[in-house]
This record gives sequence, structure tokens and C-alpha cells, in this order.
Amino acid sequence: MISIHHHVINCINMKQNGRRAANREIARHIFSGATTMVGVCIMVITLFKVMNFSLKSYADETLGINSLLFIISSFMSYLSLRNNNSRWMEWIAEILFFIGMLVMVFVGFIIVFYID
Repeated sequence: MISIHHHVINCINMKQNGRRAANREIARHIFSGATTMVGVCIMVITLFKVMNFSLKSYADETLGINSLLFIISSFMSYLSLRNNNSRWMEWIAEILFFIGMLVMVFVGFIIVFYID
């Protein structure tokens, strides 16, 4: 009877450890993706400035705010990696990353439909 109880507890612990490992893996992906997207936003803002687009007033400001979203997302995913039991930090990082990606799609549509 005691052996079955220990087996059940070991299975539960293995599942929890597997979830923590998966969460850390997601946080790593968010961290690397968000930092890359900060670079992409800054590069596009620089291209607008160099090419003197009149579009830069909308897309430029939107990408500036978007880079801030990605910076906060990467910061929260970094904190999630440093603190093992911080699911809410990872959740915030994931939501901000998703919002940032939606904004990038919106800016992409602005650029595509503006350039003839």
C-alpha cells in the first residue's frame, strides 16, 4: 500500500517538473524572440528615417511603442527564467509578445497598402 502511494506521488512530481521545464522553455523562446523583434522594430524605424517616408508619422510611432512592448516582454521573460515559480511573469511576457506581434502585422499592412 505504501509503495503505491509513493509511486503516485513520484508520478505527480514528474508531471510538475515536466511542466516547469516546458514553462522555462517557453520563456526562453519568448526572451529570444522578443529581443530579436526589438532589433527589427528599431531597424524599420531607422529605414523610415533614412528613406524619408511621409508614412513615418504613423508607422514610426507605432513601431516605437511596439519596441517598448517587446522590451517589457523580454524583461518579464528574463525575470520568469530567473524565478522558477513565476508563471504570472511568463504569462505577462507571452501576452505582451502576442500583442506586439499583432501590432507588427498591423504596421505591415500599413506599409503594404501605403507603398504603391
